[in-house]
Amino acid sequence: MAYLFLDSSYDITLGLLSSGLEWLEFEKFEGQKASRVLQLESYNFLSKHNVDPKDLEGIISIAGPGFYTGLRVSEGFGDLFQFFNIPAYRFYSFEIPSFCGVREGQWFTKAYRGEYFLAEWSHGVLKQSNIPVADLELTLKDIKKLYIHSESSLDESSLKWIKESVSTQDLLKVQPHMIFSQVIAAKLNRDSFYFRAPEDEFKMNP
Repeated sequence: MAYLFLDSSYDITLGLLSSGLEWLEFEKFEGQKASRVLQLESYNFLSKHNVDPKDLEGIISIAGPGFYTGLRVSEGFGDLFQFFNIPAYRFYSFEIPSFCGVREGQWFTKAYRGEYFLAEWSHGVLKQSNIPVADLELTLKDIKKLYIHSESSLDESSLKWIKESVSTQDLLKVQPHMIFSQVIAAKLNRDSFYFRAPEDEFKMNP
């Protein structure tokens, strides 16, 4: 018995967890389309460890923030397992530090249309905001440490203002039991997070 992990919020990361929530496999596929990776590599992971897909204990995935197309592909792929009545668990990248016991901090990523996304939490209170590129330097200049998902989720304009960063993707890799045990215990199944509603994101410019 095992859990399959999917993250297509930016690049593609796949993993296979034991029933004790330790990694059997964990691999990042940079610069590849989710549609070309998810099915083949998931099949390879499961085959390597002799896991029948219908015997999985659950599908765990990152629900965002991230790119619309990538998130939709992994969301649809995860939904296929519902035919086998396999539970689905979905959570946000900016929740990971809290799962690791960080009581206050800031999580940051690139959004769309010249904006950036900042999640700030302090003792259970969460604040979210979209930041225009013109306000980026002012927003980041006094923040000593930022949580990011990975450097591939940022760009040169933002990286130059970050003093110290901690990757939530790295936290997933080194602390899987602490994180995933809380996700499963809470039965989290978050909606996909695209920064904006799809009707706003894809409306045509006048």
